Amino acid sequence: MKLCIIFWIVFISLLFSSPSKAESPTIQNIRISNSPTHLNLRFYLANSFSPKIEEAINNGIPTTFTYSVMLYQERSFWHDKFLAASTLVKTIKFDNLKNEYTIVTAIKENENSPSSLVVPTLEEAKKNMSKVEILSVYPIWKLERNNIYYFEIKAASEGVKPPPYIHYFLFFLDWNYFDTDWEIENFRY
Repeated sequence: MKLCIIFWIVFISLLFSSPSKAESPTIQNIRISNSPTHLNLRFYLANSFSPKIEEAINNGIPTTFTYSVMLYQERSFWHDKFLAASTLVKTIKFDNLKNEYTIVTAIKENENSPSSLVVPTLEEAKKNMSKVEILSVYPIWKLERNNIYYFEIKAASEGVKPPPYIHYFLFFLDWNYFDTDWEIENFRY
């Protein structure tokens, strides 16, 4: 009886365990610049396309990358001051009939921002999905001179969302492909 129970525990744990990841997605090459009026932010998401994500995309399943960016002013002996937040959403979908990839990019806070790009290869689509450029993050005139500021940046990816309440019954399935840690980039103005 005990051997049977141990067998089922091992079987179920192996069945629902996720395979080990070679490298997890990370945010790299963070560049903070400014135009005459605003702060600009550029970065790259490395190791974001696992075989699981590529397979889902090539099967026509829309896949979304969500990039969250927050700007803070560092203050001594007090809580850091929150200045701005921005969420960039990139969605990729493969069209089997036309054999092309469509990438839709939108900023959640700006409903007039969606732009669309069509590329012929998965490699070009992966580069575009992983490269992020957010212009006009925060007005420069609102920054105080000789102060330290920092960006917190995070990326997440999800496939097709399940119907409402189905995730309560299929709690053991992972609906997200990945979720990075917060990456912090300091700068002085």
